[in-house]
Amino acid sequence: MPAEAGETLRWEVVRPPGMLFCRAIGITDGTEAFALTVSRESPFKPRRGNRAETAVLNGREVWWYRAELPNQPSLLIREMLIRFAEDGVIHVSLRANDAETLAQHQQLVLSLALPGPIDD
Repeated sequence: MPAEAGETLRWEVVRPPGMLFCRAIGITDGTEAFALTVSRESPFKPRRGNRAETAVLNGREVWWYRAELPNQPSLLIREMLIRFAEDGVIHVSLRANDAETLAQHQQLVLSLALPGPIDD
């Protein structure tokens, strides 16, 4: 994680069999800024109709996808799926209460040392 994020966020890492699960948690309030899962496959299946924003990761265009929770309709949720190897994906999810926080967390994710996406 970038050094400046280390002042406000901490990492939680869990390594269940066959995957790596990480969460960036706010130091002061304990809220999750974002989570990412590295595994062979992801249950998240991007749908073209849910595309929200484009971004650039390691020189390649990637998409953020919109999601919703029925019991929290005002919550802004975004997900991204990055295929980085023939048998590896990174699923990123983040939640925010406002557009400014959403944009900050998206930029933070894009600043991580993630592998560049490959074509499917």
